Amino acid sequence: MARKGGDLEAFTAFLGGLLAAGVTALTMVGLGLTHRPSPDVKAAVVVTLLAVWLTVTATVYLRLRSQPSKSRAADNS
Repeated sequence: MARKGGDLEAFTAFLGGLLAAGVTALTMVGLGLTHRPSPDVKAAVVVTLLAVWLTVTATVYLRLRSQPSKSRAADNS
């Protein structure tokens, strides 16, 4: 699945991070956290969404890069 530069893994991780941040945002809307929020709540929401996106993106990328792929195994032999 992997190419030498890791572009596919990076793109997949980026999309996974966006998906997780989107689900988190929808959950916050469902809980009513974004209905007439104060500036402090707005800032907390932004920080939370950024933290979720960065954490998921980094975790998925590192997880994908650590898995041996068929193409890498063929390159090593």
